[in-house]
Amino acid sequence: MSERSRKVGKTLVVVAVILVVVLLLLLPPTQDLLRRYLVDPFSPHYPEEVHMKFVRTLTLDAHGRQVISYTVDLPKPMNITDDGTYLQKVDRISVSPPYDELWDNGTYDTMVWEGENLYGTFTLIVTIEVTQNIRVWDFDENSVLDKDEVPHSYQDSYLGDEWQIIVNDPEIEALREEIVGDETNVYLIARAIYDWIDDNVDYYIWDSPDGPLSSLETLHELKGDCDDQSILFCALARSAGMPAWLQLGAMYSPDAGNMGGHAWVQMFMPTEDGGSNVTIDIVNNKFLVWMPNLFCEYTDNGDADDLYNAYHHVRYSIPDSTPSNLRPDYSDSWVVFNYEESEETVTLELVMTREEF
Repeated sequence: MSERSRKVGKTLVVVAVILVVVLLLLLPPTQDLLRRYLVDPFSPHYPEEVHMKFVRTLTLDAHGRQVISYTVDLPKPMNITDDGTYLQKVDRISVSPPYDELWDNGTYDTMVWEGENLYGTFTLIVTIEVTQNIRVWDFDENSVLDKDEVPHSYQDSYLGDEWQIIVNDPEIEALREEIVGDETNVYLIARAIYDWIDDNVDYYIWDSPDGPLSSLETLHELKGDCDDQSILFCALARSAGMPAWLQLGAMYSPDAGNMGGHAWVQMFMPTEDGGSNVTIDIVNNKFLVWMPNLFCEYTDNGDADDLYNAYHHVRYSIPDSTPSNLRPDYSDSWVVFNYEESEETVTLELVMTREEF
């Protein structure tokens, strides 16, 4: 065999080896191993499942002056599933004192407490046990369809103005045009709005007892907390013809050891095999991720009055003669008594890989 033939033979062997290696690298099991041993050790790990027991305490204090009548209402937490899998499973809920009524709001129930002639303190204690599971939706522009494919039930409920979600305003419309343009793909619209808010709106907690800013106010201020930024997202998405709505509840921080009220976005992403209600948590940088330390109390049903009430749990009437500095005080706190993480942990990259295969 000539020297040239031997060189050609060696070259062919090297090329064949390279092709085999490339093919092996493209196989899902190999990619899974590479992620597990090269990427995962340096990525944040999250529990697959979390079990929490916490107590929420709401207090209305009349400070010895008369409250003629009062109403306290809370949405009754519900199970949340996606494609037959629990994201949130309410294992147990107890309330003290027992609620007086249970209102049917169509998509959820509201627990209601009512009273008259309060001079002291009314305290409501809600004990909840839940099991939460992590969920990452591995969607992109190729798997998600156009906004016209979103079911009409969502379009009927979540496209117009709704309390602080101001949609039909020239400034909102102009910004939507700048961000979205003529794009019709639901994933690309959502990602563009998410990225714009993440880049341009600072996190800031306002000291206001009146509830969240409107979408227009947040746009003017270019800063706001989880509620404000989520409301702005919903307004821009709806302006683009893409239904989006709020979810309200709480989030537990294992590192800080505390739990506090939280708000995020839910929306429907249509796919060839149906689609899903996905989660977008802007201030925590979680796009299409449901984290297991979330707890959802209320999902917006598109009714402005219901959304207002979800932010204003306590309503009361007092004598006109009551000085403004002696009005009743209202407090709302969350305390976690038990938090258990599953031994199985995953990175977000690994969850996405599992969903793909």
